[in-house]
Amino acid sequence: MIKLIALAMTLLSTSAMAEWTKVGESDLKGGFTAYADLASISKFGDRAKMLALFDYQTKQKTSGVEYLSAQIRREYDCKQKQMRKLSYKFFSWNMEGGELIRSYTQPQQWVPIKPDSIDEAEFKVACKD
Repeated sequence: MIKLIALAMTLLSTSAMAEWTKVGESDLKGGFTAYADLASISKFGDRAKMLALFDYQTKQKTSGVEYLSAQIRREYDCKQKQMRKLSYKFFSWNMEGGELIRSYTQPQQWVPIKPDSIDEAEFKVACKD
């Protein structure tokens, strides 16, 4: 009975997870793959919001915590070609696995999109007409 309940809970939590679409790879920070959740895209005027996932090959360290994946909610200004981070979630394992190490909502300053970058690949997905 306990196994059945555990299985049902696993299936329910798995169905709530994002569907990640690969948008690029980089050798920076020990290597990582960037993903976008297409279903999370919301647009209003010249702006769009989207969830992105960074899946690292090596442990990353920020503010004293180590993690292998980071989910970031971003806002994109499609007209001005800039973006800002809205919130973060850091996970102990790859692809949002393991423990949620830290999460916070702290909107950052707008920054220009750098050409030929992972940020530009995300921007193109989020701002696509």
